[in-house]
Amino acid sequence: MEDLNTRMGYLRGLAEGLGINDDTREGKIIHQIISVLDDIVDSVETLKEDYDELFSYVEAIDEDLTDLENDFDEEDDDDEDEDEDDYDEDYEDDDDEDEDDEDYDVSFTVECPECRQEVVIDEDILEDEESLEVLCPNCGRVVFINDEEWEEELEETDEEDDKEGE
Repeated sequence: MEDLNTRMGYLRGLAEGLGINDDTREGKIIHQIISVLDDIVDSVETLKEDYDELFSYVEAIDEDLTDLENDFDEEDDDDEDEDEDDYDEDYEDDDDEDEDDEDYDVSFTVECPECRQEVVIDEDILEDEESLEVLCPNCGRVVFINDEEWEEELEETDEEDDKEGE
């Protein structure tokens, strides 16, 4: 920044030393150019100061974030050890419940051809007798229509799967 201020001072001194005055057209233009350059140098200087302040602020935030991530990772490692023991016990209990409970929700996902968002379709939509359209929550495009055509496609797919299994 010192360099720009020094160079602007030199330019102003040069214009005065050469005797350029505002009486001529060329003199008016040169003085306006010097004035505009002086304003630009002031703006750049202000931006540099703001940048330096922002940079130090971002560095402080980055250090704080790193500390938080390290604290979180340490807590997460401790919790994983405890959760593994709990998971094994819970998993055994859940198996018994699933075998006894035949009434469970069925769902599947369909990928939107427009934005590639995966959309979950529940069994309730399949059983509905009315024709329904399922829209992608991201882009709003129709990704699934519950109508007779869908049921025919499902039956054809099931028949093809049966033939391949033989």
